[in-house]
Amino acid sequence: MSSPLRLSLEARTTGLTLAAIAAVLVVLHIATAVALFYKALPFDDWRYASFFDLDWEPSLGTWYAAVILLIAGQLLLLQTLFTRRAGNAWWPWWLVLCLGFHGMSLDEVAGFHEYLNTMLSRVRWTTVGSAIALIVAVAYLPFLRALPARTCWLFVLAGAIFIGGAIGVESYTVRYELAKQLNTLPYNMWTALEEGMEMAGVILFIYALLDHMARGSGPIKLELGFISKR
Repeated sequence: MSSPLRLSLEARTTGLTLAAIAAVLVVLHIATAVALFYKALPFDDWRYASFFDLDWEPSLGTWYAAVILLIAGQLLLLQTLFTRRAGNAWWPWWLVLCLGFHGMSLDEVAGFHEYLNTMLSRVRWTTVGSAIALIVAVAYLPFLRALPARTCWLFVLAGAIFIGGAIGVESYTVRYELAKQLNTLPYNMWTALEEGMEMAGVILFIYALLDHMARGSGPIKLELGFISKR
């Protein structure tokens, strides 16, 4: 019988690894955009470089953003199970966060917020998103206060960075859309900032969550095994 597969997650190493990958993707986006608009590439159509475009749905950057959101969601699922088993009254709050991150991961690749923009002709999704973010922030104040101070402030900082990119920067770049200047270098630089902040916020949240889990129950070790019924 083979031994189970064991996987250990250390908060700092995991966070730095994810951050390094995100940084490479942002640099690739910027480098490709600069090279394209300064005609350093053998083509002048952005579609040929869209694989590195952080603002394009079927791109490497979008896939990675969805993956880290999914990682956060899965870690929140583990935290939900741990807290429920321990009889912690806050486990439903962890569960809601878990569902939320899984939903954002799905939205990253399915683009539900783009459909929302289409359906709401007079109200942009950033307005709706701001309202939702405010409601969630107020509703989760008791939950945040119940957390250790370190975890609380890391969560708040992660959320502020993510919202700053997803809603703050995107609200600013609406002017480029209205002026039909999406295919410009300035817009692509703002895109790099927006997507970079979103990924940074999620990665910081993953680090904070792993750190919180480790401080509460020691090193995090996942054990995978396969059972065959005869």
